[in-house]
Amino acid sequence: MIKFNKNVKKILPYNRKHYMDYLHDDGESEVQWYGFSFQLDNIKEISLAEFVEKYINWFKNIVSKVDNGSYWIVNHDKNDQNWFPNDEDNLTHLRTLFKQNNVPNTFRGALVFTKDELFEFSEDLISYPYAVFDDVNLFYTDLDISYSEFPFIIKILDHLNIDLLSTNKEFLREIVNENSSNLFNIIQYTGTSLL
Repeated sequence: MIKFNKNVKKILPYNRKHYMDYLHDDGESEVQWYGFSFQLDNIKEISLAEFVEKYINWFKNIVSKVDNGSYWIVNHDKNDQNWFPNDEDNLTHLRTLFKQNNVPNTFRGALVFTKDELFEFSEDLISYPYAVFDDVNLFYTDLDISYSEFPFIIKILDHLNIDLLSTNKEFLREIVNENSSNLFNIIQYTGTSLL
């Protein structure tokens, strides 16, 4: 059963501050992270539907490879924000989930899914950062989908790419090698040299 958890810090399998230190490259991260960005060519010419179509099977393959029966945590990466900062007619499956559980659109926290539940909502989650982005209010909307057993993150960004991060270099190398294709340009994060 899907859970709504307000205490994100408590359920993440890593220290959120160290992770954010790494992302912002301020030199204070106490834990070494490694990351790769999977990007499409000509992203400005791709619609949101095409973006989801190109990533959906890749996303599910990665989740299936990592999953061993535990749960997945979906949260905003830097700060917990309102899940729905606008009333657009989009993300219908996620919006229905909130309504059915009497959870307000202003909920701040994490959604906790099993693998099958994550697959059920994967299209909305992959399109979420772009769908709730608002040029006027400049919502910051990147999502992290973390596996609960160890530090592994599928980061969905509002500029239409998906990144993979982990503190386990060998594990990340295996995931990247098994999920590379000519569909994506793979860009290493600073300090990452695995391949």
